[in-house]
Amino acid sequence: MFHEPDISAELTDLVYGSLFGECGWEDFLDRLATTVPNGKAALHYHDLASPVAHVPYTSGFTKDDIDQFSHHFAAVNPWIPRMGLIPVGKGLCGEDIVARDELVKSEFYNDWLKRQAGCETSIGATIIRDQTRTFILSTSTSSTDANFNRHAAEQYTTLAPHLKRAFDFVRRSDTISGEHRVGQTLFDGIGVGLFYVSEMCRARSWNKSADRMLATGVPIRMSTDGRLSLQCDRTVNALEFLTSRHGVQTEPHVSTVRGGDGTLYRVTLVRMKSDTFTEFLNGPTVAMIIETANASVQIDRGEYLRATYNLTPREVHIVSSIVSGFSLREISVAGGVSYETVRTQMKTIYSKLGVNSQSALVALIMRRLQEHR
Repeated sequence: MFHEPDISAELTDLVYGSLFGECGWEDFLDRLATTVPNGKAALHYHDLASPVAHVPYTSGFTKDDIDQFSHHFAAVNPWIPRMGLIPVGKGLCGEDIVARDELVKSEFYNDWLKRQAGCETSIGATIIRDQTRTFILSTSTSSTDANFNRHAAEQYTTLAPHLKRAFDFVRRSDTISGEHRVGQTLFDGIGVGLFYVSEMCRARSWNKSADRMLATGVPIRMSTDGRLSLQCDRTVNALEFLTSRHGVQTEPHVSTVRGGDGTLYRVTLVRMKSDTFTEFLNGPTVAMIIETANASVQIDRGEYLRATYNLTPREVHIVSSIVSGFSLREISVAGGVSYETVRTQMKTIYSKLGVNSQSALVALIMRRLQEHR
């Protein structure tokens, strides 16, 4: 009989090692998978409003296994609809959720779990659950020994609070990350509103300039549940798509929106690059940049940057965009100018600031803004 000693301490170390970059989440799953016969482990996310599952981290499954699960078999998996009825953080085996005689009659078991993955059941735990979403750690196994599987499930109960702590850390640190604070500060410096928007078009964070726009309702509004809206269907549709887990982007979305006061605003939407695990937990993040179409430099810090470094309004805008994490190509598209034009402008900026790289530029500007406060 297969037997694996209690390795909860080792697995817990791998959880925190994965969180802080000492190893990868795949390393954690690889070790977890060895604790049961023919183990195949996964961290996966399910949105009850969508039939498509999201499985960013796996061990033992082939790409074809995951593609078939994500795009079809997750929707007919008899365990998933009942996940909302089981306690969060409690390790369970499949038979605790769906009786085995019911499971073996299902399409999911016969066409995917048994035939495709070569397994008989799964062991796992729900780590986080909210109104529509569930984050699950599970391992499929060929074991049909009920006592062994239940003993193995106890290990998931031990791991669950550590995984939740790690997940919460990732979600919280992404919201208050230095990158986001830097972007907000720099865009405040030129009077431009910056929102970081997550799934369902909900604002995650925003800068002071954006706060002033919300206070007047021009050109953007926020509902009580945090959803953002503009009087431009094209922009709203683009935002809804980009903040969905299926949204992709090859270049920034740029549009012109007329506010209730008659002012024209340029709105730029850029889907931010996040590491896989952050996006797995928090969903996509879209930066929404809102500026008046005829002037971008309006308040004191913009004046300070211009006076100190003799930067033009366009150069200040480029500097702020670089510090906020946008590429030169994204800046060229958003500004309606060629990539080569932006490269030429960057050379002038480097000369004025006495730097020779984007990282040195960011460090210098943030240091000077801190001193100017």
